[in-house]
Amino acid sequence: MVGKLVAVERSGIVLRSRVGERIMLELVSTGESHLGEVKSLNDHLAVIALAPSREGAYPARGSQVRITFVRKDGLYEEEGTVTDLIQNPDPQLHVEVAGEAIRTQRRDFVRRDASLNAEVDVGGRRMKCVTKDVSGGGISVLFAELPPVLDGTEFDVALNVPDGQVPIKAKCLTKFIREALRGSRWLAGSQFISIAEEDRQRIVRFVFRLELAQKRR
Repeated sequence: MVGKLVAVERSGIVLRSRVGERIMLELVSTGESHLGEVKSLNDHLAVIALAPSREGAYPARGSQVRITFVRKDGLYEEEGTVTDLIQNPDPQLHVEVAGEAIRTQRRDFVRRDASLNAEVDVGGRRMKCVTKDVSGGGISVLFAELPPVLDGTEFDVALNVPDGQVPIKAKCLTKFIREALRGSRWLAGSQFISIAEEDRQRIVRFVFRLELAQKRR
């Protein structure tokens, strides 16, 4: 991944990110956020490659930042202060982190309304649809006609998450079917029964970005 670098200084043994783990770095004062990935770390330093900023602007010295990462048992956050900005050759932020990361969202995933394009496959029959809401635990899907699923039916889904990556593929178990929008649509609620953990984390990060956008309003 070609991007900018952020170095996170730590002291002591604390809960921390791992190499290859994707994180979000948020400027506390404005809510401005940057996606990134941990590239290397040792006892005191984690190097994180950030996706390039459209404006080319990054937190300045003295800025308070929040670092968020996802684990199997929930969402974790830690806060710190930018202590240095190095641009040789790529910009690098040094962040002094205050204390251990704190879990802010448990494994029982939060659902958020979101209209994402999806394709459902039920026994070889494919139907295009959109989601009504999403979470790391499952999705609810809107159909233009009565879908070929019942409560307890399993189906495959390909879900387009706006993060620049390939669609997420998962297997779902239908939990309910009901009419929606005054009978003009059908809503199928489901939970994931088979999904790659990295794909689940992509959904959790997407939901987290929705929450950040909501806070800024």
